[in-house]
Amino acid sequence: MLITVDIGNTLIKMGLFEGSRLVKHETFNPQAVEKALDVYSDWSNYSTRSIGIASGAIDANWPKSIKWLTIDSPWPIKISYKTPESIGLDRLLFASAHWLEHRQDLITVVAGSCITYNIVKNDAFIGGAISPGWAMRYKAMHAFTEALPHLVKASETHVVGASTEESMWSGVDTALPLEMSAMIHAMQKETGIKLVIICGGDAKALSNHLKSYIFAPSNNELYALQRIDEYFKSQSIK
Repeated sequence: MLITVDIGNTLIKMGLFEGSRLVKHETFNPQAVEKALDVYSDWSNYSTRSIGIASGAIDANWPKSIKWLTIDSPWPIKISYKTPESIGLDRLLFASAHWLEHRQDLITVVAGSCITYNIVKNDAFIGGAISPGWAMRYKAMHAFTEALPHLVKASETHVVGASTEESMWSGVDTALPLEMSAMIHAMQKETGIKLVIICGGDAKALSNHLKSYIFAPSNNELYALQRIDEYFKSQSIK
């Protein structure tokens, strides 16, 4: 069995796989490292392999046996990027895992803390775009404009907001999917790529707005790690 560990900007996610089947998964806030380590220790009774990815520093208490992905890992795609040392590893993870699944040129959009557009063309990661994520936009309006409240996604929005709160909801909840649709269309036009996959924590909230694209299942980061591990095994990479 395989343990997957994703240490993100806002959450720690862990999964236990039997083959390609996710049999257990847990989510922790970043401060709950001890709880995550307890679960890892328990799952280690069933597992012989573990693979992980981290957006920032890795707590020294995580076991040395975890194979942490880095920019120097033997990724299944080439990296054709001007500043490879600065690539977010989550961008490479999703782009690589989706390429392994489909084996064709594609655009992977990750709707997380930031929204990243990640292009794989001719078996190489060539770049894309990065913009503020859903929650980040609300935080920025509140942080940099004293009179604006700190809001979160609304259950329903209108294009024309009749109050300050409604106007902010329109400016984010309504405008963001329109922005993403236009950005994806522009990238498709420039690259000739047809396949678009959307994933990340805010993907579900976008599914009613961007219906013509493929939406990855929940816990996609865990499945992506499992797919990379399968690739490593197929290539006899330890």
